[in-house]
Amino acid sequence: MANITQQIPDFLGGVSTQPDDQKEINQVKEIINGYPDPTVGLIKRPGLKFVANIINNTTYDNAHWFYYRYSSTEQYVGAIISQAVKMWNVSDGAAVTVTNGTSQSYLTVAGNAHNQFHVISKQDQIIIINKTKTTALSAALSGSLSGTVASVANLPAASSNNNNVYKISNTSAAEDDYYVKSDGTTWNESHQPNIAIAIDATTMPYRLRRTALNAFTFEANTWGQRLVGDTTTNPNPSFIGKTLNFAFFANNRLGFLSEDNVILGVPNDTYNFFSKSAIVQIDSDPVDLTCGSQRPVTLTSAVPVQQGIVLFSGSQQFMLFSDTGVLTPAQAVIKSISSYEVDEDVHPVETGTTITFVNKSTSFCRVFGMQTQGQGASPLFIDLGKFVSQYIPHTVSSIVADTQNSFIGLYGQSANKVYFYRTYVEGDQQLMRAWYSWQLPGNVQFFNSDKDKIVSVVKFQGGLVLLSTELNNLPTPAQITANTLPAENLFFDMIASSSGNTYVSNQTRVQVPFALDSSLTPFVVSDDGVQLKVESTLTAGGNNFFVIAGANNYSSLNLKVGYKMPFEVQMPHIFVRRNQGIVDYTASLIISRLKFSIGLSGALSFKTTPLGESSSNQTGAVQIVDYTNMNSVPLSEASILTIPVLRRNTSYDMTIFSDTPFAVALNSAMWEGNYSTKYYRRL
Repeated sequence: MANITQQIPDFLGGVSTQPDDQKEINQVKEIINGYPDPTVGLIKRPGLKFVANIINNTTYDNAHWFYYRYSSTEQYVGAIISQAVKMWNVSDGAAVTVTNGTSQSYLTVAGNAHNQFHVISKQDQIIIINKTKTTALSAALSGSLSGTVASVANLPAASSNNNNVYKISNTSAAEDDYYVKSDGTTWNESHQPNIAIAIDATTMPYRLRRTALNAFTFEANTWGQRLVGDTTTNPNPSFIGKTLNFAFFANNRLGFLSEDNVILGVPNDTYNFFSKSAIVQIDSDPVDLTCGSQRPVTLTSAVPVQQGIVLFSGSQQFMLFSDTGVLTPAQAVIKSISSYEVDEDVHPVETGTTITFVNKSTSFCRVFGMQTQGQGASPLFIDLGKFVSQYIPHTVSSIVADTQNSFIGLYGQSANKVYFYRTYVEGDQQLMRAWYSWQLPGNVQFFNSDKDKIVSVVKFQGGLVLLSTELNNLPTPAQITANTLPAENLFFDMIASSSGNTYVSNQTRVQVPFALDSSLTPFVVSDDGVQLKVESTLTAGGNNFFVIAGANNYSSLNLKVGYKMPFEVQMPHIFVRRNQGIVDYTASLIISRLKFSIGLSGALSFKTTPLGESSSNQTGAVQIVDYTNMNSVPLSEASILTIPVLRRNTSYDMTIFSDTPFAVALNSAMWEGNYSTKYYRRL
């Protein structure tokens, strides 16, 4: 047998559920609480900082959650349920004053509210759509027609007919009729008397209007009226008498989707969906079109792109566009561009130049990417989840996109995992595409990424907590050598600064601001990175404590508290890879050892489990540094770890994990072993 060594260049290939001999060389079986970064490698995800307990009961189970960014220093997370809307400031979790935010009949839905609302925002306004509410017109106005004339020349003097309304019939066709009204001086275009001219605001989307910091008003919108014409020359918007499914902004217009119709309002007049003249059609009139198809179509979402607006239904996709690039009533056109099945409740998102959407089977979820081409070309599609079949459960109910960091995240309110897909592109080359997952300390009710900031609401011990963290936050060399480690550079969950600590009967009681969870491992860390052993937990005087036993009194120290966040990478079986990546899976291969190149990291552990056995041979936790300076964080900027194996390549499983409060960065690996071709020549 020949001695052989080969390299695993990086761990940026992410998770693959393919057989091990079909995986790419840098793919693994599973990544939990990791974050692939093309600069520093596969790192442990940042710890989630505890912001606040926002709900202490289960009232907001199955709520519809949304995120609102007013400025770089002011962001909010909100929830809608039980005829109420409530909001919290992301920075400190403080409840926001929402005037008229409760007991609103417009917010009434039956059953699960999570997928029965849609929310969009514009400047200081948040528009809320109840997908189950049928829109309607207000009651018809009183009044009567003063007379009908054939042309304007036949009108009587305006001065003697103040407030009188005349119909100009022109020809026998109803399409060229219009109405005028006297103001005592002139005749002005008007609407037909005794018809409904206004939309019933109580049936239309309401708005949350920001009035000041931490202050909002929930109110009905003032919608534009039919000021001219009649139902023929200035017809009702096609959503009247129907429900609204989705809202969006495009070309300075507010757009709605209703059944198979897409309706765009008047530019720069957000809430107006009526024409300004019944005599002539102008470019700023509303656009109201129907998607023509041989199959039933219900439009559920829209994504504005450079070529137009991509419209999604459950089984077909369309493009709303015009040849000039400006959507007008005369030039707007809808054409079918594809026929993919799309989940109607998980709205597609845009990540740079790609639109990502999902469809679901009985047990799992598939993820696709769409890239639109020129107006006359069909879009390109890619199956983003082809390497992770049966990895994403069908229970995911929301998708979030982070364009700046090139990833999408999928989650469902009934589980504590978020599934991610991240890419890295240089020019026209895609250098990284990786699936991975994060395991949060509770079921994920809401998750969002905003300019490197992660905001999440999780269900925790019968209530809801607000968590946040910053991406791309590995400690700097200055922080490593200093006598302090910021909370943003700690790698466990529910991170909070402890206050109200006491020392009683050889016990340091470290007060925590959140609930106690016996299924999670408590952490207490000092500012200089020293982890203190927690012996037990305690509730006393209405407060929760982590208890550190011993004669040492730590009550005066600045301590960070939280719960353990395990980082785990499950390695695939190793095979010899010959020229052009051909895998030799028939050879005899004995793995002697693995050598891992580690970047900025604390302690690591390695589990080697023989095939068919439940017990593992554990190496670790391996402290990478051979010495540390006093009062400095125990981290090393670069190291090589050698892990002995001495087993056949397919007769063991290896797991890399870390549950310390410090960073981990896996760069690459090399394996050494004995390789035999069994006397067959490999071509």
